[in-house]
Amino acid sequence: MISRREVVTGGVLGTLATGGSAAAAELQQEVQALRAGFDSLASTLNDIKTSLDEGLRGNSMNYAGVGAVKTKIEQYTKVTGRFPDYCDIGLSVFYDVYGWHVRHAQQINISRIGEQRMALQFMFTQLVLRIENDANYIGTPYDR
Repeated sequence: MISRREVVTGGVLGTLATGGSAAAAELQQEVQALRAGFDSLASTLNDIKTSLDEGLRGNSMNYAGVGAVKTKIEQYTKVTGRFPDYCDIGLSVFYDVYGWHVRHAQQINISRIGEQRMALQFMFTQLVLRIENDANYIGTPYDR
């Protein structure tokens, strides 16, 4: 008994199939090369987008640590009806808020409070620097 594979590969169709597979393999290699090129291009464009976002938006009220602090203060204000006195933050967030003040030419009020902690005035709230916490830490706002 002759199998279907022997019939297809043994005759005229078999020679066409083998010749086509070499062309298909070559085409497959080209497709893989194009995919790798497109992936590289997408990665480069994403890097450019990130750089432009950081350069143009910088430390706006809706971006980076400043936006997260603003969100926490907004949540507290909606619940209590007034701005909090204090909010604990990490070092990276402290620098983000400081950079926001510099970028927007706002007065920078930094003071020392109890336990030798630094506090930065942001709107109506003192942001207390907690170095022992994670750099991106933003605590729950609180009053005295």
